[in-house]
Amino acid sequence: MIHFPQMKEKIRNFLLRSLPYVISIIGGIVLFTVSLDNVRDPAVEGLISNISASLLAIPLVFLLYDYTTTRVSKRLEETLVAGMNDKINTIMLHVVLILRKMLKMRGQLTHVGILSMRNWTDARIARQMQIRAEYIDLLRQYYEELENLILGFGKENAMSPEQVRLLSALARDMSRLVAMHRLGGNRRVVARHIRNIIDEINDWLDSDSDVSKNFNTLLTAATTPETPVETKNAQSK
Repeated sequence: MIHFPQMKEKIRNFLLRSLPYVISIIGGIVLFTVSLDNVRDPAVEGLISNISASLLAIPLVFLLYDYTTTRVSKRLEETLVAGMNDKINTIMLHVVLILRKMLKMRGQLTHVGILSMRNWTDARIARQMQIRAEYIDLLRQYYEELENLILGFGKENAMSPEQVRLLSALARDMSRLVAMHRLGGNRRVVARHIRNIIDEINDWLDSDSDVSKNFNTLLTAATTPETPVETKNAQSK
């Protein structure tokens, strides 16, 4: 779908950026044309020809450089964003696996199943949840990793303000869940943070079609063993 206001803005920016080069090229052509019929001195004619050639060549070189730089920068930005989304989606998948273990959920892990978790009430989560120390340790690792990604990619402007807001809220609720559990917090309060995490994961997946598509690719390749791979690794240490 083409967004015409954005297209118009891109065209306007391109024209404004190209205007000095175009003026220089036109000036070179006019100067050369005028010198053909009005200059008789060979020395002056040669000087004007050199100036005209410079007015033509230099802008063309800068236009080519500007175009090449823009293309390279765009490709790097696309690669950066794709890498960021892959890392964040991997964290989301691991967190979902941990939440499923906390809530004693069984069966195949699907996108629809993740979406249906939004219907769980605080009371149901509090009644069903069984939180182990290794799950809390893993959540702490993941929210710290998520915070580092927000900080790193935020500086690179690879995230939109809305993405920063969503991921910051998720990291905040993950850290609060860890803190509340370790302090022996009320089960209903802990359950509320779990529900918030579920909502924020789904909000992230709904925020962008590419994000959702890439997550589904990860989800297709994922399995749901009795114990998540991360937990097995933690237990073996």
